[in-house]
Amino acid sequence: MKRRLFLFLCVLLAGCAVLLVSARIVIARAAKGKTYSSVLQIPHRRVGLVLGCPKQVFGGWANPFFENRIAAAAELYFSGKIDYLILSGDNHVQGYDEPTDMKNALLEKGVPADRLYLDYAGFRTLDSVVRAKEIFGQERFTIISQRFHNQRAIFIARHRGIDAIAFDAPEVALRYSFKTQCREQFAKVKAVLDIYLFRKQPHFLGQRIVIGNVRTTALDPDQAAKLAELMCRQLPNVGTIDDAIQIAAPSDGRVPVADGVDNTADVTVLDDTYDALVRLGPYSLSCLVDRLTDTRWMPDPRSEPLVGDVAYMILGTKGVDDVLPGLAYKKPAELTMGDYLSWPRVRDHRLQLQHAVRAWLREHPKCCATSPVISSTAPEKLVFRMPPAEETKFRTELSRLYPGMSPERVLKTLGKPDATDSDDEKSSSPAPARSQSIGLLGFCASDHNENLAYIYFIERWTGEIGRRDPLRDRYVILYFSAKGKFLRMFSNVAEIPPILPPAMDEWYRLAWGERLRKE
Repeated sequence: MKRRLFLFLCVLLAGCAVLLVSARIVIARAAKGKTYSSVLQIPHRRVGLVLGCPKQVFGGWANPFFENRIAAAAELYFSGKIDYLILSGDNHVQGYDEPTDMKNALLEKGVPADRLYLDYAGFRTLDSVVRAKEIFGQERFTIISQRFHNQRAIFIARHRGIDAIAFDAPEVALRYSFKTQCREQFAKVKAVLDIYLFRKQPHFLGQRIVIGNVRTTALDPDQAAKLAELMCRQLPNVGTIDDAIQIAAPSDGRVPVADGVDNTADVTVLDDTYDALVRLGPYSLSCLVDRLTDTRWMPDPRSEPLVGDVAYMILGTKGVDDVLPGLAYKKPAELTMGDYLSWPRVRDHRLQLQHAVRAWLREHPKCCATSPVISSTAPEKLVFRMPPAEETKFRTELSRLYPGMSPERVLKTLGKPDATDSDDEKSSSPAPARSQSIGLLGFCASDHNENLAYIYFIERWTGEIGRRDPLRDRYVILYFSAKGKFLRMFSNVAEIPPILPPAMDEWYRLAWGERLRKE
């Protein structure tokens, strides 16, 4: 009898161990490649979901898990990587209110109140994740918590049809987190059982809540095609093809929509050319494929001067499969960024790549088939429009600009810009001030040796300059190097051509000085 009991206990313990290990492996695999610890590398998502926990621990001490999550959420917001936050936590008894505690903490850090949405029914991780989709209408968002918690949340999201990524808040020292880490092992097992066996649902759902002031963008197919061609001509204006700047976009090239309404204007623009080409859906496919054989330079000192490579990277963002491994007879994991830059340079490889992409698009006609730029509803009221006579004069003055001019001469020619963005101003500003950054330079400004930018609007449909709409607003942006030279000009106005140095060597000279190259 004792032997049978002993064997039973051994089998039970072995089963528990297998379950614990299996749950860890399953959840880790589901979250692989979906968690980020660097604010520079994480893609932009419109909404972040902060998972709740107590503000204080037993004894009245501050909870380091809570403080680290709040700090991480604020960092993402001030870096422009999220625009709104859902604060989801427990509020099932009077006097215990995790969402309100999170809101007050974020307000103290300078996050505006109108960017915060409270979910009082986030009793557990499953409830928080599923309610973000079912109640707040978000199918793509960033989860904010510690890494062990993020992995479990992504596992749940994946099995509920949610495209979630996560930002890892700083971990807590083991002496403060030992109990939490132990409890997490069993929480992972419960999560796996809830998904595969019990089919658990949130305790409460309810009425839908719309996040942000959603508006529509009216752009007919003819306008979309013309804008796509203009943007494709400006591929040298794309800030970088490195993964330090990743403007988030769904795999099918569509911008996230809520209740069928376009919300592109509610996204911070990080790179005007890149953003426009991605948001244009199928309308930019043709011109991007055409430019796969284009070998003009682009101003990125870390890459080969080949615009065709940039077009290929953007096509991948829009949902086109990576066909290069098959052409190069390599496994995807064997290819590095260097391969993507060097392989097309050999013989007729660019032409092969172009043919392969066109063949893939013929086999996948639904790729990027839905575009957010077509809407039957007109945009909201025009915020600003330059008078026709002033616009004509402005175009004439722009034609007098050329690479190498000083900022002072440009200002004397064009007059005061609508806004200025400077790296020097950002570095000396406190966090709340940085949250108001216009965001003209982007994350790759230091790589380009750019530290100053001016923006001039001809027409504006949006109020906040940092959330300008590259599909509807009409404007130009001028970029200057740290050497005090005018480098390049972005334009989404059909009548105003962009300005770029005629050759890569000239761009290096203006950006870095005579015969100086950034390695």
